Amino acid sequence: MIKRLSEKADASVILVEDGVYQALIPAPADRLSKATSQILVSREDLEARGFDPSELKAGSAVEYADIVDLIMEKTDRTVTG
Repeated sequence: MIKRLSEKADASVILVEDGVYQALIPAPADRLSKATSQILVSREDLEARGFDPSELKAGSAVEYADIVDLIMEKTDRTVTG
């Protein structure tokens, strides 16, 4: 699904809950980096799992408020899974 959606230059991925692990593991993080222009990782979910933002292999840690802003103000379409 990511490959299909990433055909747009402005595609973003938002990782929340257990999805944050994808930005911590080298192989999945590399695939995400190649497929999207922006990877946002929930700082709260990352820290709740005992990780620090400095450990991310891809993306940047952001607060939930920033995620909401992105979804509400900057996206034309949202796909969840």
